[in-house]
Amino acid sequence: MFFSKLIRSIFIIIIACILLKIIQFFLKGLFKITKFDERYEDTLCSVLCSVSYYIMLFLSVILILREFEIVDATAFGSLVTGASIVGIVAGVASQSILKDIFNGFFILFEKQIQVGDFIVINEEFRGSVEEIGIRSVSLRDWDLKRITIPNGNINSIRNYSKDVMRVIVHVRVSYEEDPIKVLDSLQEVCNIMNENYKEYLVKLRPSSNLGFKVYGITDIEKISIGAKYTITGVVTSEKYFAILREAKLQVLIVFKKNNIKIGYPTNINILANEDNINEEL
Repeated sequence: MFFSKLIRSIFIIIIACILLKIIQFFLKGLFKITKFDERYEDTLCSVLCSVSYYIMLFLSVILILREFEIVDATAFGSLVTGASIVGIVAGVASQSILKDIFNGFFILFEKQIQVGDFIVINEEFRGSVEEIGIRSVSLRDWDLKRITIPNGNINSIRNYSKDVMRVIVHVRVSYEEDPIKVLDSLQEVCNIMNENYKEYLVKLRPSSNLGFKVYGITDIEKISIGAKYTITGVVTSEKYFAILREAKLQVLIVFKKNNIKIGYPTNINILANEDNINEEL
């Protein structure tokens, strides 16, 4: 008797896995023919696949419990008995799981992230969003490692893929350099960036200037290696990192051409005359 119940339970698991694959295949095929935004489609598909997984898991557990007569098939239309209800609720409605689910719904409904976004979670985990579920978010980092964070552990999200981003490049230049020459060179960098990436530049407000601009000297006090100069530009989010890298490269190229030295830390060692020290003592 027990062996036959075990066989039927294994059969239930196999059928559930097959049905889950069919449902997920259908969902992915359905979203391929819709006309939503591609990242929104991927996000919605990821969530629905996650929901279908937990529904199939729940139904499979109920059917297996029924096979072993833990479920009362006569009460409440095949619901569990009073003791079973308490056991299942105690297992499913634990604090951490509920927190994951609630946080997941807030993340989804507020559209904080979508599949494909590059984000930083809790100022610690960074990568491209690969999957969004009702219990967790999965990222793919720079090393192609998959990172899964429970939704309940997410305290902050920094999203680099939301519409527009401000590119900010800081550079330290030796105090010995002529500030006017440095500012002119940075303006040259801005002109290059505005020409090469003009289709990706964005105005935040109608009165704002379009393109990169020299923000000026932003620090001369904190450290002694040189003054800090800054250039900024607002760009579309999908090109943020590419434009940031290019701006830094152009700073190095233009500074090298104009013989401007970037500030760097130096160590000053003061060597005292040992005889003089002994005489003073």
